[in-house]
Amino acid sequence: CVDYRRLNQITTKDAFPLPRIDDIYDQLTTATYFTKFDFNAGYFQVPLDKSDRPKTAFSIRDGHFQFKVLPQGLTNGPPTFQRIVNQILGPN
Repeated sequence: CVDYRRLNQITTKDAFPLPRIDDIYDQLTTATYFTKFDFNAGYFQVPLDKSDRPKTAFSIRDGHFQFKVLPQGLTNGPPTFQRIVNQILGPN
């Protein structure tokens, strides 16, 4: 597990709004169809720009590594992922 607290402190925060659970429940009351999505490892489906990969670098006994995909723990991970979900599914 990589601790990204120092990186998060100097990161410009993405202000993309995350949905509120009570708003989601309100939308469900008028829905006709329901579906379920499994977002297991969803962040790992989001590629990182090559210029951002060194920011995720870490070292372990076996060597030095950096993520090619969005790792857990970055402050802008949730808004980035939510933006992609909204683009795929639409805003409502």
